[in-house]
Amino acid sequence: MIGDGAETERCPVKDPVDLFHSGQVVKICAPMVRYSKLAFRTLVRKYQCDLCYTPMIVAADFVRSAKARDSEFTTNNVGDHPLIVQFAAKEAQVLCNAAQIVCPFADGIDLNCGCPQRWAMAEGYGASLINKPELVRDMVRHVRNQIDNPRFSISIKIRIHEDLKRTVDLCRKAEASGVSWITVHGRNVEERHQPVHYDAIKIIKQSMSIPVVANGDIKTLKDAENIHHLTGADGVMVARGLLANPAMFAGYEETPLKCIQDWVSIALEHGTPFTCFHHHLMYMMERITSKQEKKVFNVLSSTSSVLDYLNDHYGV
Repeated sequence: MIGDGAETERCPVKDPVDLFHSGQVVKICAPMVRYSKLAFRTLVRKYQCDLCYTPMIVAADFVRSAKARDSEFTTNNVGDHPLIVQFAAKEAQVLCNAAQIVCPFADGIDLNCGCPQRWAMAEGYGASLINKPELVRDMVRHVRNQIDNPRFSISIKIRIHEDLKRTVDLCRKAEASGVSWITVHGRNVEERHQPVHYDAIKIIKQSMSIPVVANGDIKTLKDAENIHHLTGADGVMVARGLLANPAMFAGYEETPLKCIQDWVSIALEHGTPFTCFHHHLMYMMERITSKQEKKVFNVLSSTSSVLDYLNDHYGV
């Protein structure tokens, strides 16, 4: 479960809530299936990302299986902080048990109340929870009551209802139960590529006294700044924008070659599987390669062939 070069003693837990009182918009790397793992978190932290999430982990599997713990959660005590572990859960005690396992190695947990995938909603996870505010409240309270460290955060990530009053009610119940902050993806469960309802995020922010994070279609640092001003949100969470340009929070319009070089070094150091290593590069190079170059690069099938290509074409 704990990764390369990690120490086994308890790491000093920071208080990620402090980030929201810095006077600056908090720049956050979203939980992304397969992608927001230790190596990629290490990369974006080099380019002014303030806070990183793990991919979503199913809490019941994590608690039940040592194999799941080892494969789903890898960190180290060197620089992978502040770190939030995101769980899918539908039972308060299972979420507490998962939180207790990661508490020595992370700075907080997040309850996924926003995943719209059919399997997740069919199992009672993800966005199905926005229709169960009392259950969300109970899960937050249980974690609050059973985790000894008061600096360990518990947050939730939600989608919005068509009737925004229901979303505000959910958020207020979560706030009253002790949630640290709320991330709002500004679409409802049915929406995928439709415009993000930033006006809804603004209304939620105005209804809360805890920090609110805006999520959805943020692709550049300028987007992040504009949405911060538009919504009043205390932080911005980015997914695909960071995949395409891990240096975006540092103000780069497209992935700089230095960032590509950093990814190669970090991925090799962490023993990143080839498919993941290659996919990240495909995302990063999307904007800086021609159609013909993509045809060649995207079908490379080994680490050595990728390294040769980068050296020959970019001097990386």
